Amino acid sequence: MAIKIDLRVPPCKPVPEITAFVKECEDAGFDGVGMLDSQMLERDVFVSMAHALMNTKTINVASAVTNPVTRHPSVLASAAQTVSEVAPGRAQIWIGRGYSSANVVGIPPATVRQMRDAVVMMKELMGGDEFDFGEISSRMKHGGGVNTPVYIAATGPRVMKVAGEVADGAVLMTGIHPNQVAESRELIFDGAKAAGRNPDDIETIYTCTTIIRDDIKEAREIARPLAVQRLMEKTYVRWLKAAGLDFSNFELPRGLWELYPDVPHAEDWEKAKELCSFLPDDALAEMCDMMGLIGSPEYCAERIKKAEAAGMEHLYLMTDQTYEFATGELAAFRDKIFPALGRAKQPA
Repeated sequence: MAIKIDLRVPPCKPVPEITAFVKECEDAGFDGVGMLDSQMLERDVFVSMAHALMNTKTINVASAVTNPVTRHPSVLASAAQTVSEVAPGRAQIWIGRGYSSANVVGIPPATVRQMRDAVVMMKELMGGDEFDFGEISSRMKHGGGVNTPVYIAATGPRVMKVAGEVADGAVLMTGIHPNQVAESRELIFDGAKAAGRNPDDIETIYTCTTIIRDDIKEAREIARPLAVQRLMEKTYVRWLKAAGLDFSNFELPRGLWELYPDVPHAEDWEKAKELCSFLPDDALAEMCDMMGLIGSPEYCAERIKKAEAAGMEHLYLMTDQTYEFATGELAAFRDKIFPALGRAKQPA
């Protein structure tokens, strides 16, 4: 089976425009799209998902990612079942800690325990079972039937094991180096086995930072703030080490932590690039290859072929665009990369 490729689509425009772009993704040959859930930065994810599903035929649509702190898990379960009624089998719920949703309203992101409990609750409610909420037990009237798949977004080892224990899959932000892939899969499989589940039933999707330009140096420069973000995350040290990279000697500017709402979603992108200028070009090149598909269409097509040959089955392309659609990357895949991979364009 050919490697699956999904594209990140921020719900950053009025809903009809979001759906029009999702239809372009479908026509181009993408298998799925992922929509952000960040209530202060984007349109509502479930309204956007439903409208897109109603106006497309084959493409999968996922919340990428929602969270159990700004939305109670029972609310998520109801929303998940509702969007699945629009297009059975094409909706997915990807759930994470909710950094950009929680931070902007002054609440902490979800803990590992909260994510685990949320997935368990959602699955029980969607399955039509009664759930014990402490002083009251309730069931969701429209539960039952086929559950909407729930995936956990994970960077750290504890969350990966939880994904193996309770989720239908994991959306992993480790990087795509073979050692990172092998180590993360082992953690997920350990969680699945501990819970008495078949590890082969847990789908692994690898988040792939994707910036495509004709000039590879230009693409890497655009990716600079995203690379620096990895250096800011303590959890990510493990994955740098797995890829054979050690940048612990770099001093990170304090202003990085003051960007709103954070470095990957910075509204002041020029300021973000300025603060990230300390990273040497050779280190940036190594980081870019580890993070994903950053370069020319031809370069990225060859990297996808190598990933597929190494056994990777599903990529989620996360571009640098948070407040605009990834029109350039869509065009590059439609016109150059998918043809190079032998994937025919869907008829319009």
